[in-house]
Amino acid sequence: MQLQGTYQKMLTTVCLLIALALSNASYAGLINSDFSDGLNGWDQEFNYYSYVDDQEYYFEPIGNLADFTDNYIIGANSVVLTTSADADNDYFGFYLFQGFIVDNNAFELSLEVNSIADDPSAAFVTLVDDKGDLIHDFINGGLTFDMSSLAGSLVSLEMGIEDIDFVLNESLTVSNISISTRSVPEPSTFVLLSLALLALRHQSKNVTAAGKAKPELCQSVLIQQSIDFEKIGEHIWLLPVTHNYF
Repeated sequence: MQLQGTYQKMLTTVCLLIALALSNASYAGLINSDFSDGLNGWDQEFNYYSYVDDQEYYFEPIGNLADFTDNYIIGANSVVLTTSADADNDYFGFYLFQGFIVDNNAFELSLEVNSIADDPSAAFVTLVDDKGDLIHDFINGGLTFDMSSLAGSLVSLEMGIEDIDFVLNESLTVSNISISTRSVPEPSTFVLLSLALLALRHQSKNVTAAGKAKPELCQSVLIQQSIDFEKIGEHIWLLPVTHNYF
């Protein structure tokens, strides 16, 4: 008899957390999110019932993906998880997950989901922290999540499909996984903006009654243009020190 309801979900969370802790070192940033390299970087587990010994087995690691080509189907920027059965076993749960460290410039994690199951709770796609606590439910909480507050944190993207009603052939399709980034200006850009602000302030203090800027401003601009901003640290002393910008 298969485990049902809340207890099964609790068992799923605990077992996936243990598997994450025992898996290889987490990556800095999600890798192979488009599945162009198969399931490289992703961990896989499954549940099955054996007719031979009349036993159920939960969260077994998959040793050879070639034995489960009907259960993990790789497509263009997508993966499909399906339950199935053969003469010896009922395969009633399949899981895919990857632990990774959120990049400092990560912004939104987004994806697309499509599931076919009689019971809506049979499928899940979640983001959890390193303690297994839920951060975001992509099926029930929205397909886009702002990750910017998690920079530097260890998280895990987890997905799975389970048979709950004893009718197999449920499926879960997850596609177009992506993490957008926020552009962080290079140091030279910050310096350029600072110099521009200084120039504007200098101009405001040196405008003549006729509304014309003093010659010193043009001189300052010429000096700025001569600076290699990639090496600003080496050349910052070139700025005129005789001007009182404040």
